[in-house]
Amino acid sequence: MTVAQSFDATWQRNFRLICAEPSKNLFERLAPNMRVDIALAGEVVIQEGYVVTRQVAFDANRHAVVVQGYSKAGLATEGSVDSGTGQYRGYTLEAIANSVLKPHGLRFRMEDAPDSARVPFPNVMVRYGESPFAMIARLCNQRGLWLDADADGTLVANRKSGGDSATFVEGKNILSAECTIQAPAVSQIIANSQQPGSDSLFGRKASEIQATSDLSAGMPNIKRKVLAEMPLDQEGAVARTNMEAQAIEASRLRVNLTYQGWHKPGTGKLWSLRDNVTIKSPMLFPTESGQMELKLWGVIYSQSSEGGTTTQIECVNRNAFAVRRPDANVDDGWYRAGATPAVPEAAT
Repeated sequence: MTVAQSFDATWQRNFRLICAEPSKNLFERLAPNMRVDIALAGEVVIQEGYVVTRQVAFDANRHAVVVQGYSKAGLATEGSVDSGTGQYRGYTLEAIANSVLKPHGLRFRMEDAPDSARVPFPNVMVRYGESPFAMIARLCNQRGLWLDADADGTLVANRKSGGDSATFVEGKNILSAECTIQAPAVSQIIANSQQPGSDSLFGRKASEIQATSDLSAGMPNIKRKVLAEMPLDQEGAVARTNMEAQAIEASRLRVNLTYQGWHKPGTGKLWSLRDNVTIKSPMLFPTESGQMELKLWGVIYSQSSEGGTTTQIECVNRNAFAVRRPDANVDDGWYRAGATPAVPEAAT
């Protein structure tokens, strides 16, 4: 059995159950579209989720059932937005998201979001065939927010920088671990946008809205140019540029670590995405201290007859959630490399 969530493909919380000796009740009850609740260590992680697929295989010596599904939030990836006019004028991200999710029985909320994320969009067009999740994710990109889901299926967008903390030490509470480090292929990000002209907004102020962010340790003179997915003002262009930088920061360092049990070490609780993770491992990190302060990007809870209960976590650079200027007095070695907060500038 596994339950997974991350900011990648399993943002909505997925589950998978493999039963090698299925009972009669399992055959009869676990079928596609069936509603399920899943609790781990007494904590509900999926409430009113759905069985999506059921696969059975057998031969003379073996037989098994595999059941997979997702939380209620997975419904946001199915079907297309039906917005009537297909246009939202002067609505906030929260209002638009709740509007497109309502037919699916889902809700949306923001946590620890900057004031700029609550500024209404002048004009949002629904793209033909776009799913609610695709549309909301597109808007979150323009406001610099990552998207995930609660146990009950509520979609959550935030830029939370806090969270609980847990510590792992090589040779003590780590079953296995691996670390991948890569330099960004670009040294600068340039995001460009435009806005419709009016009597009060015209010329370069409307047609040449741009922001840039510099990435240290990237390939010199190689730039990535990003065209905003929709019209943005100058503040929106800055947020979109920072979001692109954060995505690069999330990819340049990945640590996968497995430990025994489900609870976070030193706590009686399960993980929340964005939690703080301290890893002390001279084997993993080419730094003087051999220690890193990271953020939780994904988690997979597992249970099997062979390994008992185990948890695999994936951690990333803290800059994946809030681009900040590197501090040479805090982090050593290559971690000082990072992206600078985006700055507005005129297009050239």
